[in-house]
Amino acid sequence: MKARGGGERGASLVEFAIIMPLLVLLLFGIMEAGWAFSQSVEVRNAAREGARLAVVDFGTGQDVIDETCNRADLSGSGATVTVTINGSDSVTVDIAQTYTSLTGLLDPFFGGLSLNSTVDMRIERQLNLLTNDSDVCP
Repeated sequence: MKARGGGERGASLVEFAIIMPLLVLLLFGIMEAGWAFSQSVEVRNAAREGARLAVVDFGTGQDVIDETCNRADLSGSGATVTVTINGSDSVTVDIAQTYTSLTGLLDPFFGGLSLNSTVDMRIERQLNLLTNDSDVCP
């Protein structure tokens, strides 16, 4: 008696070999999109935190930048933080960071993505030390 489906044993392997790259691409795409969203939220929160530090007169512009980089864990990411005083009524903090890939597999799609956030807050107390400044997180 001949085994049933003996001629189809290799067919499932071929089908799997065709579908597997698409599944891997989908899986890594979901991971990269989630990672990009996470970094975007981190940049937004860092800009808000930096603006809050600036409007309560935390120190000079460089002090605000250093503390923003430390609190938001932007150190080593190459994020550029800019603190700007807008007259006597508000402070603007701008953060720009380039997306860093999680896997590197989808760099042609996600590579070079720029993550930016700008927050403008009203000054709450007299600013004695704050100065306009811009620097890259160490």
